[in-house]
Amino acid sequence: MRPNRTTAAVLLIGALAVVGCSKRDKPQSKAAPPELTQTKPVATQIEPVAAGDTDEEGFVAPVKPQSSTKVSFADGESAYKAKKYTDATTLFERYTEQKAENAWGYYMLGMSAWKAGDLSKAETGFKAALAIDPDHLKSLVNLSRVQIERKRFDAALDTLMQAGDIEPTSNEVARLIGRAFHAQGRIDDAVEAYRHAIELDEKDVWSMNNLALLFLEQKRAEEAMPLLLKATELRKDVAAFHNNLGMAFEHTRRFNDAAAAYNDALSADPGYEKAKQNLARVEAVKVNAESDDDRAGSK
Repeated sequence: MRPNRTTAAVLLIGALAVVGCSKRDKPQSKAAPPELTQTKPVATQIEPVAAGDTDEEGFVAPVKPQSSTKVSFADGESAYKAKKYTDATTLFERYTEQKAENAWGYYMLGMSAWKAGDLSKAETGFKAALAIDPDHLKSLVNLSRVQIERKRFDAALDTLMQAGDIEPTSNEVARLIGRAFHAQGRIDDAVEAYRHAIELDEKDVWSMNNLALLFLEQKRAEEAMPLLLKATELRKDVAAFHNNLGMAFEHTRRFNDAAAAYNDALSADPGYEKAKQNLARVEAVKVNAESDDDRAGSK
């Protein structure tokens, strides 16, 4: 009997710590393009799942009509690097029509569509890459992210189990397992997964941040604080970490520290609206508290 996804994913978290030999022997795709700097897309409203749009096994890339205009991989990559994601999506669609055997073309189609906000097309692109190369780790990892955004948490856990089999020591896979569990409300499993990701990479600031946010949701601000202090120490340039640290200070009524953290967030990103709003609220609380102290002293 096949174990359920929760049990299997928990077992995978432990297996991720084992170095070495469970990686498959199948060679990776040849002629991989240079590494691209990947940024996390801003989470927005999750696209609803269309009726009948399910994760079917044996996925086959759709047959498309051929375009007469030649497009190179570099054309699509250039648009992607310029953050012209809609243009990049179109270019990689045309590229994959002409180079249907190249898993990296479909991978970049998936990445471009994801950044452009077309989650359905992104999922199709990643699955097409995996139809060519089932061990294409980047496609598995980013497919799981899209599945999490589309609230397909069981599908994401299945995808992550495949990724963990290929790369057993990946802190990224452990972190994404944590995200899937977190989204399902499986708090203890999510905590274990995030902690394991940090064990695998003590500088995994995103796992620190994600675990801290989980603790804040659970009204465990004291546990969140050291994680966010470490994250902001390692990455002073990420405004979200400073903002979340400010929230932890605010929850423990350390309003001066909270204001300082929100100011640090704005130093990292002057346009960060959440930090502006949080700082204004804390400053108002501080003024009210000082007024209360003045009134108490005059009695």
